[in-house]
Amino acid sequence: MKMQKLRIFGVAVSMIFSLLTIAGFQGGCNSPSKAVAADSNTSNSSSEAVQGDVSNASMETSSGDSSLKSSETASSATHQTDGKLTWMDFAEGYTKAKAENKILLVDAYTDWCSWCKVMDRETYTNAQVIAVLNNEFVCVKFNPEVEKKHKFGAYNLSSNELLYWLANGQPGGYPTSYFIFNPAKNDKRAAQAGYLPPDQFLNLLGEVIKRKKQSE
Repeated sequence: MKMQKLRIFGVAVSMIFSLLTIAGFQGGCNSPSKAVAADSNTSNSSSEAVQGDVSNASMETSSGDSSLKSSETASSATHQTDGKLTWMDFAEGYTKAKAENKILLVDAYTDWCSWCKVMDRETYTNAQVIAVLNNEFVCVKFNPEVEKKHKFGAYNLSSNELLYWLANGQPGGYPTSYFIFNPAKNDKRAAQAGYLPPDQFLNLLGEVIKRKKQSE
């Protein structure tokens, strides 16, 4: 009887492990319940916002289509100077992305979020990720819990209002990567919630770049 129980336990553990493997490495920290929704006129400021519509891009696209090939990333690497990412605040990054016709990536994080630290340590230090971001994107670090005013375009938003604007009224956990495809033309945007390892993040970046080209 004891051996039979051990076998059943072993099968259960094996099944759980298989489910975790299929689910991948995504993780994230839930946002605090004390977060207060921004004014509805602000959170829905862009009726064309597309929150979440590339949230599964890393899973849905084939590696040959949307992941950036080694030759492309090698070419991108020639455009970077020191192999590091330059992080800006939101207003500065938005202005730069608009002026240079680049995609704006906003990494929404908090100081208490453990998965945000994993993303910084494992994904944003990857050489291929750095090369692609430096070539095609302007990168912003945004902590919604640090209160300040963000003046960009016709907006002057608090940190909480900016979070709801980015998320089209439906913010999730942390980290969340927000993408504004073409700030020079409009504020269409999308989001990917949770940590992604470098290979999946590269796939996502490839899909975002493709979306930008389709919008031009």
